[in-house]
Amino acid sequence: MFKVLIAEDEPPIMRMIKSTLESVDSDFCVKECCINGKSAVEKLKNEDFDIVITDIKMPIMTGIELAGWIYQNKPDTKVIIVSGYSDFEYARKALEYKVFDYLLKPISKDKVSELTARIKSEIGSKSKMSDDNNTIVVLACAGAYLLYGSEVLLPGERFWTDSGIDTFMDNLLTPSEEYIFFNSNMLSERLMVITAETEERQEELIHKIYDGFSNKNLPVTIVYQKGVLFKDTGKYFSKLREQLIKHLILNKSQLLCCNSLSDSYEDISQPYSKADVDSIVFAIKNRNNDELKNKLTAVMNNMMSSDCTQEEINGLLNIILDTYTLNYPNHMKRKNTSVKKEFVNALASFVSYDAFIADIISILATLRNDKRDPDRYEQLANEVEEYLINNYNKNITSDVLSKEFGFVPSYISRLFKRQKGVSPNEYVTKYRIEKAKKLIEENNDLRIKDIADAVGFKESYYFSKTFKRETGMWPTEYSARDK
Repeated sequence: MFKVLIAEDEPPIMRMIKSTLESVDSDFCVKECCINGKSAVEKLKNEDFDIVITDIKMPIMTGIELAGWIYQNKPDTKVIIVSGYSDFEYARKALEYKVFDYLLKPISKDKVSELTARIKSEIGSKSKMSDDNNTIVVLACAGAYLLYGSEVLLPGERFWTDSGIDTFMDNLLTPSEEYIFFNSNMLSERLMVITAETEERQEELIHKIYDGFSNKNLPVTIVYQKGVLFKDTGKYFSKLREQLIKHLILNKSQLLCCNSLSDSYEDISQPYSKADVDSIVFAIKNRNNDELKNKLTAVMNNMMSSDCTQEEINGLLNIILDTYTLNYPNHMKRKNTSVKKEFVNALASFVSYDAFIADIISILATLRNDKRDPDRYEQLANEVEEYLINNYNKNITSDVLSKEFGFVPSYISRLFKRQKGVSPNEYVTKYRIEKAKKLIEENNDLRIKDIADAVGFKESYYFSKTFKRETGMWPTEYSARDK
């Protein structure tokens, strides 16, 4: 008989886990149920348990903190993390604390049955996956990558929620193979850990994953490391992202193996000359937007045909800006840091080269003359605001706003922020959270996933993380604040 302790702050979910576990396998008996990690620690100090099943997010003491305490004080106790948050930072800690398994909600009887069978076969001995170099670590990026928090509504954000990745992977893997996927801190990216017995099978899987996702509506770059020890997977994700930044090409899907990629920048080319930069700068100085478009398009076409990376294109734009600032300091009407941030946002919003060039021209045209038209700005900002309010629960991206209002994303973002004090992305986020707060206040029985869906978040993890950032509380804490 396996003695089980459950730590879960939502009683209905706690009861569901208990009844499912005990109905699936009578060898598992839930002896204690706690509503937070601190209560669980008190029970564990006085009694030994074989298994602890814990939610990852709880008030007072989280499941990760509980797992850390168990790792230090009760190393023979097996910890099962249960969560609606497929976030790598949580999973990295789970791996560090030797957590036995990491299950994503909703939890079915089939998942519990598989878990109990694995516990019976492996408890008391090392898991095979921790001993063999049988793991692939994968970073997949839909569209462009993002350097830091963006003011734009990213086209790649909804790619993964609409991709059916769970079903795809379930159909791809054999019963002996496993995978976990996580949300990156970057909205357009996903992280995966996949186990397969042989290097040949690892290669086969990664190519099938690439084929499955590289022919959709956005280019996808997949960077991977094969032959990794499962316990070491957390060490590789920063390396994968470094390689993504070095090699991502905006309009091209790529499959990149870190085992063979160089860590240096020796292969970076420069398919433009000083004369190209000077001609673009001269066109900006003369306020000649037609010439600016022609020169910039010619350079970008050359860069595109040379498979230049996103990083190289950003580098060119910064060189153009810095050259203009040095040559014509008295004509410079904007701060370099602000313009460079707009370059990053324009790159992150990339859907096509034509739209991107139009966006960059709009930004560069403000260097020489950044006159404001309050009436026009106010009218357009109000129209954008009305659109955001009426469509807050739908898929809104910078490209959607651009098509709706006929202006490039950087222009819409710039004028909206001047009038409203926040970017469109920040505005719609705050509006969604206010709507979510009202839903929670009006109906405490709603699931977090249902609330997230209702206000336009297609992933409960991002909703909960955003809710915490905006309100200082997790949704479950907000729901329980008056109880």
